Amino acid sequence: MNIADNSEANVADGVAANNIDDICVEYHPNASIPPQEIPFAEFARGHRPRAYKPDVSTDPWYPFRSRLDFEFAELALEAALNKEQVNRLLRLMKSIRSAGEVFTLNEYNDLQSTWRAASHRMTAFTKEVVCINSMDGEPQEFTMYYRSLWDWACGLLKHPSIGPHFVFDAQRLFKFDGSSFIRFIDEPWTANEFWNIQSRLPPDGKVLPFILYADKAKLSSFGRQKGYPVVARLANLPVSIRNGEGIGGGRVVGWLPIVKETKEHSGKTRFANFKNAVWHESFRKLLQTIEKESQTGCWVNCWDGIPRRFFPIVLILSADYEEQAVMALIRGVKSNFPCPICLIPRDHISDFPAQCELRTTENVLKVLEDARSQDTQEKKEQILIQQGLRDVDSAFTVVTNTDVYRALSWDRLHANFSGKFGNHLWTELLRILDKAGRQTMAMVEKNFSMMPRWHTLNHFDEALSISYTDGQKFEDLSKIVVFACHDVLPQNTEKEGYLLLRCLRAYIEFDLYTALELHTTHTIAAGREALSTFNALMQKYAQKTDNMKKNWNFPKNHTRMHAFDDIEAKGVTRNFNTKPNEKMHGPLKEKYQKRTNFKNVAQQILDVDHLEAVSELICCRITDYDVYLSSMETVMRSSGGNDDDVEQEDFFHVRLGSRVKQPLALGAIEQRSTTDKAFTRFRAKLNELLNRHFEITGKPLPGGKRIQFQVDSEITEYRYIKVNFESTTDWCQYTDHLRCNPSFHGHSRYDCVLLKTAQRDIFGRLVFLFQCTVGDETFPLALVQPYDAPTGPRLAKDVHLNLWRVREQPRESAEIFSVRSIIRGALLYPDHTRLGEHLVIDTIDTDMFLRVQMMHKAAGHH
Repeated sequence: MNIADNSEANVADGVAANNIDDICVEYHPNASIPPQEIPFAEFARGHRPRAYKPDVSTDPWYPFRSRLDFEFAELALEAALNKEQVNRLLRLMKSIRSAGEVFTLNEYNDLQSTWRAASHRMTAFTKEVVCINSMDGEPQEFTMYYRSLWDWACGLLKHPSIGPHFVFDAQRLFKFDGSSFIRFIDEPWTANEFWNIQSRLPPDGKVLPFILYADKAKLSSFGRQKGYPVVARLANLPVSIRNGEGIGGGRVVGWLPIVKETKEHSGKTRFANFKNAVWHESFRKLLQTIEKESQTGCWVNCWDGIPRRFFPIVLILSADYEEQAVMALIRGVKSNFPCPICLIPRDHISDFPAQCELRTTENVLKVLEDARSQDTQEKKEQILIQQGLRDVDSAFTVVTNTDVYRALSWDRLHANFSGKFGNHLWTELLRILDKAGRQTMAMVEKNFSMMPRWHTLNHFDEALSISYTDGQKFEDLSKIVVFACHDVLPQNTEKEGYLLLRCLRAYIEFDLYTALELHTTHTIAAGREALSTFNALMQKYAQKTDNMKKNWNFPKNHTRMHAFDDIEAKGVTRNFNTKPNEKMHGPLKEKYQKRTNFKNVAQQILDVDHLEAVSELICCRITDYDVYLSSMETVMRSSGGNDDDVEQEDFFHVRLGSRVKQPLALGAIEQRSTTDKAFTRFRAKLNELLNRHFEITGKPLPGGKRIQFQVDSEITEYRYIKVNFESTTDWCQYTDHLRCNPSFHGHSRYDCVLLKTAQRDIFGRLVFLFQCTVGDETFPLALVQPYDAPTGPRLAKDVHLNLWRVREQPRESAEIFSVRSIIRGALLYPDHTRLGEHLVIDTIDTDMFLRVQMMHKAAGHH
């Protein structure tokens, strides 16, 4: 179902009563909750968990005998101390401990026995042997480790601090735009698949959706030793918890066997089938832990004492293409139909057709049934080859209401950063620059190194001379590459270099639409249009460079066609991106290197992983316990008093920092104008601004006289500003860290900002941050050089690359603004071919991208 099909809520009778941005929440009929209309300021995704009283009858650090015992054990676990080191540290602790602290551990064995007692607090891993007939017909055994998905999920459902964050009923969310309610989606329960699955359950059934990830991890430095972890997350927890660390985040729930490649069998179909059979038979062991519950549902007494009937499903499978091919049991890149999701022929995967028949478990089972009914192996194999399938039973059929082909999800990390951009567009750019010569390469390298720094972007001093494997580096390169190359590659629509530049710009626009933290019907439509533009440019480029024999006919080039379908079905891409899961490879590698003897490593790694999970559980209990005690103390202190006496959390828009200790006299500041014209008439500008402020606000002037600072009046300089802003993407708060510093790590750094003025929003560069006091009122202010001078007719290059150009005002036109006028930070790159003009790097994040897109629309750009 396309979300445009129900993008407008049926509110015709009440539209006149609504305010712009009001939220309408429509709950699944099985929830028996009427639709709600909520003012935007009061809207919160999911629900706000209520405070609870932890169980104080048992110490939260139990079975450790004291809190100090646990904190010592936690440190020893984190530091990977061996037996000798633990005993030495314990002897030292005993000799210096204070009389007031209870510390009962005496030796390493005490520590180990307490950990063994604590380990029962979470479901441990089960070791099971999987037996599969090998190539020669002899049974071959493999070891599979797994923990019960059901037990792990129940532990979270019963957890007093995680449980309140669960959302069990599907929702459709709408935002009022002044004339109608427009649907938006972000979390899985706001998308279509969650709703559809709940519709197939009994009225009292609740969906318990798992997100499963599987991929090989390099454990040793050179990759010879590998592991094969399976990571689980629960899709009805909010993304901040689900993709975070600690309780409620990703958990290793399985460790798959790896079949060793041999020269004798490698590349043969029978051996590939054998490896797939081992994978699915092993994965089946994990899925069987929710098999029965998925069929009939199972009642769980949750954290709030309310029993609920849950039906576990696999909603999302997060994996790279190679793992997706195994999960889908297709024959991979060279098969007739290499896409795990649809039946597009191999020779047409770069054609980007509007529609393709989708794979389903039902139609795949029919093909297998037909193939297995043939009277000869040759006929059977012919049918399977024709459909690109393997003769292996899928593990996913054991879970009711789960279709592996609907669960498989587009992976932005491998399809875009490490795939389309890193392995193809970037290498094409390097080829073209190399062909252009050493001088061109040097100019682009210099442009990369001169790129202004930004707190969320890697900085590249030698972008072209380093080989990258990290997806994050490729992502950051893709955001700035157009700006680094726009003035180097000739502006000729027929030249391959310029055409590639247009492809790179179209790529990053498509990628940013897929990265949005929240989607509406409008942004999904815009994203599909951006994808269409990118595809058209790529086909043109492929035709232009056909003589280079570059093959663009690869599966990851096609899979992006499913990106927005997946977003509509399962929510935004961060719900199924492999990025948070691949971050878990690092800690596993560290366990291998520090906590194993490099033999039979799986059991040793998982033992440590289990203890770390138990440690997190105890830490969470202690934190809840401390918060509860602190809140009780606050209540006791404020009892009988006014609620206003209780300190509230400090929310702020902007805050100055890095204060210069010595106050500055205004006369000394004005003297800077001899070398920097931005400080011309500084004192007069400050007087005018503050007098205008008192006039507009109607406040009485201090002493009844107009403000007139003297040359010896002092102000305080600051060199850092923290700006919290509401994102236009998902309306959540994000933070920019901006510098206005003549020497930040040895270099001058004056960041740019987006400012709100009475006429319109403008860009500008920070020149000076300061604070002054008038009477009892303090004013945090910024001297800013506006970048709002006319730029003239729009350049053809700006049209082709969709660039937003600004021009700086003369330095002496710098103005003083309240820092509260700063909307957020901005990154501007000077156009070296046009003095005083700059390009807004709108690709730094999704919020800036959407803001600049709205500026284009307001300016009538097409």
